[in-house]
Amino acid sequence: MIPDVDPETGALPPGDYEASLIEITNKLGFSPRRRWLLKGLREALRAFRGAGIQEIYIDGSFCSEKPDPGDIDGYWVEPDHDVYERLDPYWTDFNPIFAPNMRRFKCRMWVDHGLEFFSHPAMHASGDVGFPDFFRQDRDGRPRGVIQIKGNADD
Repeated sequence: MIPDVDPETGALPPGDYEASLIEITNKLGFSPRRRWLLKGLREALRAFRGAGIQEIYIDGSFCSEKPDPGDIDGYWVEPDHDVYERLDPYWTDFNPIFAPNMRRFKCRMWVDHGLEFFSHPAMHASGDVGFPDFFRQDRDGRPRGVIQIKGNADD
């Protein structure tokens, strides 16, 4: 279950929450931009589940009261090292391409779907900080919540 946002921060209260894509859509799909981002999330979820990835987390401005978040940030946990042979390289390609609407370079999944998904433990947010710790705090270091997606894209 996804709790209401913290009225002081506008973000999820600290903690790990589990929700299906339907629950996420019902709670967080309250604007046209958010509904567009959810279409991309559905595509990513199909690809990740098809590759055997079970642990998928989202956070950031999408998990807030912000009406028009820029994207959905998240990470997935490698089930094994062979996952990269099963997962379409599209979902791990961070080569920058020009995003005309942003007038800057972003990765393909961001340009096409408004998503940035990172893998854990293969990637680090910075230095020795992995994505589980990185995503559970805001830019000022305050704790915040994340959502683990349960089920499949059509659940």
